[in-house]
Amino acid sequence: MLNKEALERLSKAELLAIIQKHLPSIPESEIKSQVQADSIPLSVFDNKELSSLETICKYLKENQNLSYHEIAVLLNRNDRTIWTTYNNSKKKLPALFPIIKSEYYLPISIFKERKLAVLESIAVYLKDSQGLTFHEIAVLLNRNDRTIWTVYNRGKKKWSIKLKTSFTFQLY
Repeated sequence: MLNKEALERLSKAELLAIIQKHLPSIPESEIKSQVQADSIPLSVFDNKELSSLETICKYLKENQNLSYHEIAVLLNRNDRTIWTTYNNSKKKLPALFPIIKSEYYLPISIFKERKLAVLESIAVYLKDSQGLTFHEIAVLLNRNDRTIWTVYNRGKKKWSIKLKTSFTFQLY
């Protein structure tokens, strides 16, 4: 049996294969739409105007029609933070995100870990779970390669400190 962490490390294709193997009666299109409902297409990050959190809030509010509270719960943040971030994003980019099919989707669950910044979470997920290079991530996020390298290494460092700290507390 796979635990939650193991499932989050699987690619979308691997996850679809597991679901189809164990639940063959469910059509693939229905499975894909459900997987995409709990994720954010990477194509929405292809803008220079918004920060990563602004992009996520704007997408979830406008494209997924979620309330501020629902977004706050999903992202493990305060409702007021979500409201402020969304309103800032509307001022910077008033138009809706176009619905573009994306090759990669980010699971919303990766943003619950508050030890990592949003961009750190994205970079670590894409590098470790999807196996993308720093350059590929930079192109997809419309960022500089060196920025992605720095953010990734900072995120990995924070993550390893968190793991060491949580392990130490479990010993006592």
